[in-house]
Amino acid sequence: MIDRIRSAVDNNRDYLVELIRDMVRFGSYSGQSEEIQLFLQQKMNELELEARLIKVMPEKLEKYKGFSYDGFDYEQRYSLIGVRRGTGATKGKNQDRFRSLILNGHVDIVPPGDLSRWDDHPLSGRYEGGRIFGRGSLDMKGGLAAGITAVKVLHDLGINTIGDITIASVCGEETGGCGAFALVEDGISADGCIILEPTRLKICHIQSGCHTFKIMLKGRSIHACMAYKGINVIDKFNLIYEALKLMDKHRHERFASESAEKVIYYENPANVAPLNVGTLKAGEWPSSVPDYLEAHGRIGIFPDETVEEMHKEFEDTVKAAAASDPWLADNMPDIEWYEGLFEPSAIDTESELIQYLAESHREALGSIAEFEAVTYGSDMRIFNIYGGIPTVLYGPGDVSLAHTVNECADVDEIAESVCAVALMLIKWCGISG
Repeated sequence: MIDRIRSAVDNNRDYLVELIRDMVRFGSYSGQSEEIQLFLQQKMNELELEARLIKVMPEKLEKYKGFSYDGFDYEQRYSLIGVRRGTGATKGKNQDRFRSLILNGHVDIVPPGDLSRWDDHPLSGRYEGGRIFGRGSLDMKGGLAAGITAVKVLHDLGINTIGDITIASVCGEETGGCGAFALVEDGISADGCIILEPTRLKICHIQSGCHTFKIMLKGRSIHACMAYKGINVIDKFNLIYEALKLMDKHRHERFASESAEKVIYYENPANVAPLNVGTLKAGEWPSSVPDYLEAHGRIGIFPDETVEEMHKEFEDTVKAAAASDPWLADNMPDIEWYEGLFEPSAIDTESELIQYLAESHREALGSIAEFEAVTYGSDMRIFNIYGGIPTVLYGPGDVSLAHTVNECADVDEIAESVCAVALMLIKWCGISG
C-alpha cells in the first residue's frame, strides 16, 4: 500500500506545489479569511467533499473559558470544513477499523514586518530550490495543503474509507483560536484530530499554555533637573521585573523536579512555560521623570497547571515585590489579563491516535517517530478540551522559520508528510471494500 501511496504523491507533486503557492498569494491576515476559504472550498468541491463555510460569531463563543476577543474584525472571518463521507459500517467487533479523523490547519498569517528585508514580496509564493517562499508557506499553509493532498491521493487511488475524513481549515489561530472555537460550537466531532503544524514531522502530544498580561505602574513626575525628587516608574518596574524573572526560574526548577515524565519531551527544560515582556511604554517627554508605565507580555502555563494557578503565582509575585518598596506598597501595580489565552493540553503517548500515527510515520518514512512537547499555543487545546477530540500536532517544517523574514517551506518534507498522513487515513479510518 505504501508504494501505491508514494507513487500517487509523486504524481501529485505539481498539484501540491501549486496549491501551496496559490494559498500563499492570499493575504489572509487576521480578520481576512473569507477569500482564501472560498478558494479552498472550491478545491474541496473538486475532490467531491461536502464543503461548507462556518462564520465566526464571537457572541456565541463567549461561553468558552478559553475564548477571548482579539481586537480584529469578525465580518470576514470564516472557518471551512470539507467532509469525505465513509461507508459507515455498523460498529462492532471491528470497531478499531473505521474511526473518523480530522485534518486541521489554519489559514491566518502574521504581518510580514519590514518589507525591505524580504528578498521577494511576502506573498510571492516563489518556488525555488525545492522551497516555496512567502508568509504562511510554513505556518501553516504548507501543512494544510498536505492534508488536502493526502485526501486527493486517496481520491486518485479510488480508495474509500469506512470512517469519515474531515478537512478543517480555520481562521484566527494566531490570535486565540476563534475559528476552531466556531467549529466546536458548530458541533464538529471525530475520533481523532491531527493538526498539521510545523513540527519537523515529530509527534507533539504536549502543548504548554500561555496568557497575555498587562502591568500598569504609577510614579511621580518632575523636571529631569530635579529627578531625585520624583519617582521614576522605570526604576520601580525594574524591581517588579527582576522578581518575575526569579519566579520564572523557580517555576521551571519546580516543574523539572515534579514532572520528570513530561520535561524530558522539551528541548530546553528551562523554557517550558517561559516569561516574556514584549513591550514597554513609559513617559511622554525626555526631560521629565516618567510617572506611568505599561508593560505587556506573556507567561507560559505548564502542563497540568491551571490558568488560575498561574495567575495567582504571577500576581502574588508582583504584589510581594511591590510590598517591599515604600512607594509601590502605597501605589500597588495593576494587572490585567487579556486575549491570547492558550490553555495547556496533552494526550498520552499510549493513546490509539498516537500509536496509529507513529506506525504510519514509521511505514511511510522508514524511521521511528520522535516525540516532542511544544512551548507555543495552538488549536490543539480547543479540540482536546472543548471538543472532546483526541488531538495531536504533526506536520512538515521547522517552527523556528515561522514568523520570520523569507519564511519558506520545503516541498520534499511536505510530500513526506502527505505519504504519512495518507497512510494514517487508511489505517485509522479503514478501507471500504
